[in-house]
Amino acid sequence: MQYMILRRADRRSETGRLAPPEDSLLFASLQPSANAVRLRLRDGEASVTPGPFPDPAEMIAGFAIVDVPDKNAAIDWLRAWPAEEQPVELEIRESGCPGGCAQVVPTEVAGLENHKRFAVLLRSSDDLENEVPVPQAMLDALDVHNAAEAKAGVLLAADGLRGSARGARVKVAKHSFSVIDGPFTEIKEMIAGFWLIRAPSMEDAIAWAKRNPYPVGSNVDVEIRAVFDSAATVNAFPPDQQAAEQHIRAEQLEAGMRAHFTA
Repeated sequence: MQYMILRRADRRSETGRLAPPEDSLLFASLQPSANAVRLRLRDGEASVTPGPFPDPAEMIAGFAIVDVPDKNAAIDWLRAWPAEEQPVELEIRESGCPGGCAQVVPTEVAGLENHKRFAVLLRSSDDLENEVPVPQAMLDALDVHNAAEAKAGVLLAADGLRGSARGARVKVAKHSFSVIDGPFTEIKEMIAGFWLIRAPSMEDAIAWAKRNPYPVGSNVDVEIRAVFDSAATVNAFPPDQQAAEQHIRAEQLEAGMRAHFTA
């Protein structure tokens, strides 16, 4: 089974003080919300709210996908997470769309190498959290769209997330490791699905998100976050932070961040 591991945001991630991990599809580290927008779609009308956003608790700072037998194995996987002085909160969510959705197979297309990566995060709702059935025609339309975007080299990964009753929250610190099983009540803080795309700019990512055929209809809220490109950003850190960043990346890779993003 596949589980999504979400690192919850905090003051450190929002000030850009977290060094980006290894730049690959194994893990997506998100830039602070100052480089983000929230897109609200209501019956064909769109409104865009630029960041930064005031409450880090409502956001995530990065995510990974792991292949493990069950939720307990995902929890055990997190026991290897590099402990920091301040606690890190992680959320475990089972991947997949209720009713099923097709696998996304990304394609390398020449000319897109310099495009930026963006995460389009679908905010949860009562219906999504309770897994209210989605019409098959809407899932079919999404599958067709995803396949075409993947073939064009734009869509790198996508999947839904099951309700939080199937998940857990883990807090990791230097001398402690705690687990709280779902469900969780803070629905507006949770993610119900994601798309990882390539786009020339944030404006292009917004345009992509506007035309995406969401399986929940025309009334959706999404957050669009720029993804760190560590190859381009590591050199922006002072020498001491560069060394720390390299150490963090080595620990993370050793901890098992060699999962993949296929659904």
